Amino acid sequence: MTAYIELVPPEDATGPLKELYDDLERVRGAGRVSNLFKGYGAFPELAKANFRRLNVLLGQGKLSVKLKEAILTALAEINHCEYCVSFHATAMLSAGASDEEVKAALKFDPDKLQLSEKERALFDYAMKANGDPHSITPADIEALKALGATDWDLVETLETVNTGNGFNTFAGALNIGTDSFLSYMAPGSPERQELA
Repeated sequence: MTAYIELVPPEDATGPLKELYDDLERVRGAGRVSNLFKGYGAFPELAKANFRRLNVLLGQGKLSVKLKEAILTALAEINHCEYCVSFHATAMLSAGASDEEVKAALKFDPDKLQLSEKERALFDYAMKANGDPHSITPADIEALKALGATDWDLVETLETVNTGNGFNTFAGALNIGTDSFLSYMAPGSPERQELA
C-alpha cells in the first residue's frame, strides 16, 4: 500500500519533524514512528498536537485503556481502516485484552469483553453515538448514570469516538498502510483471515 503523500522516514527527518519523531520514539520505543504520524508529519505542529491529545486521552483519563482501545478497534473496523485495526487491536492486547476480546470488539460485542457492566454500557453508547449521535436519548444517559457513569465518563467516551474517527478518516483518505512493526490483525494476517 502506497500512501498518497510522502511519509518521511525517521533517518531523513529534520527540524520540527525530527522533534516529533524523537518524541514518538521516546514514548513508544525505538523504531516505533507510526505511519499515521509520518503522515501528520507534513504539518509537524498539528502532528505534535494530535500526539499530545492522544496521550492525554489514553494516559490521563479515568476510563480503562482497555475500554478505550476496544472502542478504537471497533471504530476502525466500522470505518474500514486497516491501519487503525492493526494498531488498536495490538494496543488492546497491550492493555490486557485477550485475542478473544479483540475479536469481540471487532464484532461489536461488548458482552464478550471482560469489562464492568458500566464499561460495556459505555462501549454500546460509543457505538450508538458513532452511528447517529442524535439518536442518544435522555433515557440512554439515565441508564448509563444508573450504572455509575459520570459526566467525565461520557465526555471521555465521546472523545475516544471523536479521536478514533479522526484518525480513521486521515489514514483512509491518505491510503496510509499498516506499520511494519505491527503484524497482529494486519491485512492478510491469520487472525484477520479467521474473522473474514
